[in-house]
Amino acid sequence: MRTLLTLFVFTVSLSVHAQLLRPTNFSLAAADTVYSGLIGSSISDLAGQGDTLWLGSGHGLSATYDNGDSFVGFSRRFSNLGQGGVSALAVWGDTIWVAMGFDTTTAFGDLKAGGGISRSVDAGASWIHLGQPMDSLQMVIEDGDTSYAKYSEMDLMGVSILTVDVVTEVQNITYDLAFDGTRLWATSFGGGLRVSYDLGDTWLRVMLPWDDQTRLDADVIQSMEADILDDPEYYALDPLIHFNHIAFAVKAWNDTVWVGTSGGVNRSVDGGLSWDHFTFQNSNISGNWVIALNRQSLEDGSERIWASTITTGADDVTGFSFYDAEANYWRAPLLNYRIWNIGSDASNVYAATDQGLWKSRDGLHFVLLPNFHHEDYSEIVYSDAVYSVLVNEDGTLWVGTGDGLAVSFNEGLSWNIHKARTTDSSEEFYAYPNPFTPRYDKVLNGQGNLIIRYSADAGEAVSIHIFDFAMHRVREVVGNIESSLSGPQERTWNGRNEGGYLVSNGTYFIRIERGSDIHWTKVMVIN
Repeated sequence: MRTLLTLFVFTVSLSVHAQLLRPTNFSLAAADTVYSGLIGSSISDLAGQGDTLWLGSGHGLSATYDNGDSFVGFSRRFSNLGQGGVSALAVWGDTIWVAMGFDTTTAFGDLKAGGGISRSVDAGASWIHLGQPMDSLQMVIEDGDTSYAKYSEMDLMGVSILTVDVVTEVQNITYDLAFDGTRLWATSFGGGLRVSYDLGDTWLRVMLPWDDQTRLDADVIQSMEADILDDPEYYALDPLIHFNHIAFAVKAWNDTVWVGTSGGVNRSVDGGLSWDHFTFQNSNISGNWVIALNRQSLEDGSERIWASTITTGADDVTGFSFYDAEANYWRAPLLNYRIWNIGSDASNVYAATDQGLWKSRDGLHFVLLPNFHHEDYSEIVYSDAVYSVLVNEDGTLWVGTGDGLAVSFNEGLSWNIHKARTTDSSEEFYAYPNPFTPRYDKVLNGQGNLIIRYSADAGEAVSIHIFDFAMHRVREVVGNIESSLSGPQERTWNGRNEGGYLVSNGTYFIRIERGSDIHWTKVMVIN
């Protein structure tokens, strides 16, 4: 049992950094019903083809089959999905794989756990839950004592290699999935890189180069056979020893596979049999901890591989790099920003960051796009952070934020906004999020926002005021202003009083006056 505990403690030691690799917390359970609309407004994953788009959030999985005109949510109860929120997506025609993750409380604190992978081969009409990719627990009985094996063995190009058995879902969340037309690839925090030849029913471990190796192939293995046999535990597939065996990101097509790890980025052009290993030290990539990858197909027929990196503290930096194939070298045009996700088409590359969405036409010079809103400002995305971005074949730009989905059909010149609504969203007047934490909720331009939704007719006078529990007025949001629009609208409150100070914790009442009508709602403020 001690060997299992050792691996668990190791993964816990990396957990503080691992929490930074996903932009959301995961729900303990998925939604209980299937319904129209987005499940969750914090969109951390996007994948799709044509008019169909799949969206992942910390609350579950959503899809649109009509290019954003309508959305449907999938629940665990009716769709046979795993526990929690979406941690990874892969799409190939009508086949979809979705990995789930959830937060769990352990003796080591709150940690993330893998909720398994589910597969649909009919565009989401039905699902099969495949479980979390991991190893079988092997019991060893020796001289009447029972223990559990730490290692299994794998044949690596004719040489026997040890592999550490990963037998727990805790700290084994799957962060990325990719399908190359034949093989399904998965990268999991504890479980490393795995490949499936049967659409995810079964999995095989994949060996990546050791930290100090720039190449792994048959010639290298044969030349190192004596060293491997002399020190098998050091040369094991073991995240306890080799950071390059902790995998986070994968992109795959035909026989080409790129894998980002906490020890660099790896490339195979023969379906994962041999690998080249790029690091900050040997090839100028911005950082050794690679959390996102993107394949950009350029107009001249060439390709760029983009990588988002986080510093490991070894003189590398957090930033954005692309691989220059002609020079066999990496270039780093955007530094000191954590890129959650990358999107591209033949003309543009996009980087999703906490500061917003960056765009570049030449891959060298980047501009930060303005905040997202409807053309008439009837709906605004209240989030500085952008967590996911995808460019469809038709050029449609999809952007997942902390406050919904933004869609542009003209490279970001104008936007359509889609959000998940609360259970009270059928009412004409409501406020969210509730409870509201001004320092952290719906942060735009560095300021939190409570969103107040209401309907009004054009020309109708509207007033909105905030009162504390003693019914003292603390803030005027709107003072008898005529509505310029008809239909649903929104205003915001930043949680501050008329003096500009954050209000105290407690219950606050919101009153709206529309002509002669008066309505009330309430919100809990928690600082």
